[in-house]
Amino acid sequence: MTFSKDQINNSSSKVYKTILIDVAIFLVIYLLPTISHLFPFPLYLIEPMRIAVLASYLLTRSTVNTSIIAVSIPLFSFLVTGHPVFFKSLLISVEFLTNILLFIYFMEKLGIKTLGAMILSIIGSKIFYYGLKFIFIEVGLIEGSLVSTGLIGQIIALLIISIVFTILYRFTMNKSK
Repeated sequence: MTFSKDQINNSSSKVYKTILIDVAIFLVIYLLPTISHLFPFPLYLIEPMRIAVLASYLLTRSTVNTSIIAVSIPLFSFLVTGHPVFFKSLLISVEFLTNILLFIYFMEKLGIKTLGAMILSIIGSKIFYYGLKFIFIEVGLIEGSLVSTGLIGQIIALLIISIVFTILYRFTMNKSK
């Protein structure tokens, strides 16, 4: 099997684009603790790490790359800033990985439309997260309450993220056609 020069160049440009997107996402996450002090409200309420993971998928459409981003962003944040603590970072990594894998499964295997797939994938990933968090609290790996962010705030964030993601997903799908 041989590849034309155009196929090789196109493949190379996709790799470079993905690398640039990943670097940009990591820079934003790296600077997030500093940036968060500029806002009059707690920035974590709008789930910037989840937004970064979903942005990675929107921009690259790569399940593998987005899965790597999903797992590594919380761990990277822990290594750079010490926050969230290690076991909480693991929980968040699993939550984000579950979120993106459920989203893709709902869309591709079950044929659920974008908005429904995103809402269900976030809910599914949060159920998984809270189940694991309960276990982590019970065995003493982390301390604190099971639910530390208000349910109403989480529902609002879920709806906003899902709606904005759906709009951007459709926009990027139409743009690529």
